[in-house]
Amino acid sequence: MTKFEYASATPAKLLKFGEAARIADTLRQGGLAVLPTETGYMIAAAATNTAAVEKVFHAKQRSLTNPMHVAVGSLAMARQFAEISPLATHLLGEFTPGPLTVVVPQTDRLPTSLVTLNGTVGIRVPDHPATLQVIALLGEPVTATSLNRSGEESLPLDRAQLESLEWPHDEIIPVLEDTTSITETSASTLARITTGNVEILRVGPISEAAVLRAIENAQLG
Repeated sequence: MTKFEYASATPAKLLKFGEAARIADTLRQGGLAVLPTETGYMIAAAATNTAAVEKVFHAKQRSLTNPMHVAVGSLAMARQFAEISPLATHLLGEFTPGPLTVVVPQTDRLPTSLVTLNGTVGIRVPDHPATLQVIALLGEPVTATSLNRSGEESLPLDRAQLESLEWPHDEIIPVLEDTTSITETSASTLARITTGNVEILRVGPISEAAVLRAIENAQLG
């Protein structure tokens, strides 16, 4: 039977060091965790561990042909796993941590097609200190997919709803609970960045106009 192990953040929205280390160790060993972001809770697995990522797909009943984005803890980490152009650097610098996901070329450090598509990867930096703390301790990206059954609305952090997903049997799932974390009502804005160009694939909390203004300001600078 799956067991959920709840943790709470400090007033500064950080985890106690021991709790952060335990969650990072769970992910490092191929386990899953539920972590907060500004757009909702996400199911996290170490993105370089194919078996762990497959557990996330199973939990959500998501098709293996529908890759997930990943969350990183910093621009430095993003550069290890993706090719971050000056334009991508500028947009990530302007809008993250926050609700922007950029689709950019991957590097060979992301071996699985479950988090990449046609040589690209979606990169996100979630706006929650404790989530970033866990990712930094893990030292690699995690899956950035919402806490829901595929095709359904994101779930609130309710025990009955948690138990409705197809979690791995006999595993402990750390759950970082923060009722104040969700400040946005829609999924992150999704932008594909190619050489010198940006294509908005999904409009979210950051408007297309805001992205275009940031690009213009960068070019003027």
